[in-house]
Amino acid sequence: MPPADRYRAVDSPRAWFMWALGALAYVVAVMQRTSFGVASVQATERFSAGASLVSLFVVVQLLTYAVMQVPVGVLADRFGTRLVVAGGGVLMCLGQLDLAVSTNVVSAIIARVLLGVGDAMTFGSVLRLLPAWFGAGRIAVLNQLTSMVGQAGQVLSSVPLAALLGAAGWTVAFTAAAAVSALTAVVVLALMRNAPPGVVPPVSPPDVGLRQQVANVLRVPASRLGFWIHWMCSFWVMTFTLMWGYPFLMSGLGYPQPVAAGLFTVMVLAGVPLGPLVGVLSRRAPLQRTNLALLVSLSVALPWLAVLLWPGPAPIWLLVVLMAGLAVAGPGSSVGFDVARAHNPLHQIGTASGLVIVGGFLAAVLNVWVIGVVLDLLGGYSPVAFRWAMATQFLFWGVGVAGAYVARAQVRRLDAARGVRHERLAVVLRREVANALVQWRLFRSPESAGPELGALELVVDDGRVVRVAALQPGIGGRLVAIDVPPPDASASWWDDRVRDYLDLVATPDLEVGAIEVRCPDADSAAAARLAIAAALRARQVVLPVEVNSWARG
Repeated sequence: MPPADRYRAVDSPRAWFMWALGALAYVVAVMQRTSFGVASVQATERFSAGASLVSLFVVVQLLTYAVMQVPVGVLADRFGTRLVVAGGGVLMCLGQLDLAVSTNVVSAIIARVLLGVGDAMTFGSVLRLLPAWFGAGRIAVLNQLTSMVGQAGQVLSSVPLAALLGAAGWTVAFTAAAAVSALTAVVVLALMRNAPPGVVPPVSPPDVGLRQQVANVLRVPASRLGFWIHWMCSFWVMTFTLMWGYPFLMSGLGYPQPVAAGLFTVMVLAGVPLGPLVGVLSRRAPLQRTNLALLVSLSVALPWLAVLLWPGPAPIWLLVVLMAGLAVAGPGSSVGFDVARAHNPLHQIGTASGLVIVGGFLAAVLNVWVIGVVLDLLGGYSPVAFRWAMATQFLFWGVGVAGAYVARAQVRRLDAARGVRHERLAVVLRREVANALVQWRLFRSPESAGPELGALELVVDDGRVVRVAALQPGIGGRLVAIDVPPPDASASWWDDRVRDYLDLVATPDLEVGAIEVRCPDADSAAAARLAIAAALRARQVVLPVEVNSWARG
């Protein structure tokens, strides 16, 4: 496929259809992942087990998920998203069928292992699909949108599956869940494609083995930063939804099952506006992603602290606040993918995403088990025991925060060596507030973003100096050059400037892979798009360029 045709395929209706298929697979995976949480009370009776043993089922599932992430990432890098996601659906189907007929602990644990492997083959593989079908400017938001849409699987398990479990029993409910995964695997295998027609997606070099691929990813400090960001954000929501949410609400606080199901639904609905917002912020402030993740994790930590310190059962309104915090924690953990994707080459993004996912699931595995142990030590499902057990979450959160900021220091040293300048968090927040107030329409002065217009000098291959406003992390280890054109830029000015853009991208030492142009308002942004398109068309080349209108700070 010629380059121009490839870029017409990007962001096309077919691209959105591919994303929809991936999102569907992830919705089903989340439903299967959280299905045991709504059945944990029945599981204690079916398997004659205490809290710590029942939690072992989920621990095994999560541990399997975490252990499989890096191997699955390597498989996705080698064989593509389509085969890996379809294979995951088949394994989840087999796992749920096994659980449907299990009456002993060993068989149930085997079922959770199968489910954990199948689940591990879904989310990271779907994320790997996005760069092939969408432009760089959409990826951060699409990551969050995928995560947000996937939480609909939580609704499927907490409402219809829970209702079916109560009405028809254990075997019928889990057999129905298995059938859903089987159908999804067939749909993905038949309709999903790894890249636009004629485009060969990036794959790992055949001479790079599993151990070398993992070592290459681990050597990138941003991979480790993504791991800790995922740890400190996502373990909250996984611990709650996968195992201890329902028991805590029902046995720890005394609320009936319909109220617990309603709160889980609130959590999913709250993610609808909050998830994309996190994606937008991650896209607009890529150098403050660690701080953004910390703010997201605080939105869970503070309500949890209030719930656990509340005298008596926490009121519904406070639990709704907690559900909102949990709703944003899932998308917030996806900031870790943005960080890892920005610094790893495209052929190892699947492996890097797998490493990031390990962070949150490893924390959840440990915390789910610790909570079960504490409950057993304190006498079972009592309000007092639950307060102490759920308080152990703060230990895991502290470890994640510390790890993230140690890794961030290493990433920033490397960024500084590449010419990336980091804005202060106060500057970013002030800018975003200003943009919201004027509805993204007024011109934001370059000074409010940190570097002055043209303050960064880049030397291209022919020795010329090209001045840009800033450099930011992009995708696949490449950088994005930020340009702020003058308000009165003419067609001839744009023609010369496009030559500068092409020279920047063509100079390997600069590592620039795309250009972002920031214009005074929507009208000048539209004019800039036309001028850039005309200059590129005259040269018969394609260049990844994003044009935005930015507000005055």
